[in-house]
Amino acid sequence: MEYLSGGFGEEDKTMAYHARTNLVMLVTIAGLAIFLYIKPQSQDPQGYKLSSLSVDAVDQIRIVHQDEKIILKKTANRWYLTEPLHASADEIKVKRLLEILSVRSNHRLPLDDLERFGLDKPNAQLYINQEIFNFGGITPITHEQYVAVGESVYLVSPRYAVMLPSQPVNLVSPRLLPETEAPVRFDLAGFSVSQLDETWVISSDASGQLLSPEEIFRWVQSWQLAVATHLSLSMEKLDSVGVSAEQQEIKISLQNGQSIHFRIQQNEPELILTHVEEGISYIFPNELGKQLLDPSYAGSRHALP
Repeated sequence: MEYLSGGFGEEDKTMAYHARTNLVMLVTIAGLAIFLYIKPQSQDPQGYKLSSLSVDAVDQIRIVHQDEKIILKKTANRWYLTEPLHASADEIKVKRLLEILSVRSNHRLPLDDLERFGLDKPNAQLYINQEIFNFGGITPITHEQYVAVGESVYLVSPRYAVMLPSQPVNLVSPRLLPETEAPVRFDLAGFSVSQLDETWVISSDASGQLLSPEEIFRWVQSWQLAVATHLSLSMEKLDSVGVSAEQQEIKISLQNGQSIHFRIQQNEPELILTHVEEGISYIFPNELGKQLLDPSYAGSRHALP
């Protein structure tokens, strides 16, 4: 029998080569899989989450600066300040406060030396439900801030501490009428505007002009959409005694049977309306102030704030 020289030998070598290559690839893949499985949490590129609390579960927030504190509570899916004043909260600013719940940090340290992290006297404290966030010092290298949560210290951007206001008025909604408060009647000096069968009517027009229902509705909208450019706390206690002609009061009756009272503190060169019950002053530019106080002006301008 005649044998072919070198035929099977070359084929065997090729098969052996491929077998070794496949074995190396199999070992590599298996090693990678084992590495990914046992990879320590500290190497997670997403970092460490400061809290496991859900935003939807939050119903109380407390901010402490030294001895001053601000308390907010959520009622019927709306946020309100309850201390040191009572007012509707700015929903956008509250959402920014709660952003810290989703923050992840690349560094987590044990809470073993408060003074080292500037946490022996925190710059500020944020209480979200029962969870406490203590804000300490700033690292000189990365310019991140130490934040203590539970038994750990994390490094995060300083912007979360910057968003904590020291003055409660900075968390008050700049809207004159929150969306949840539906007006049914406005009483101003010399005239009133009320809702009758889903149509707004005016009882008296001081300017003598006849306004259409659409123009009156635009005026009502100007109140519903009015956003103050600045807010301030009134330094004086407001009451019904000694109200001058310039400080006329505006009464707004709501659908829920309650009413809101504003006092005109100033109407030139800007309008300042002070919420009598809350003691908060809302400041508006001259143009918008004229629209709010005069339905005929709002109707003629066809403008909304």
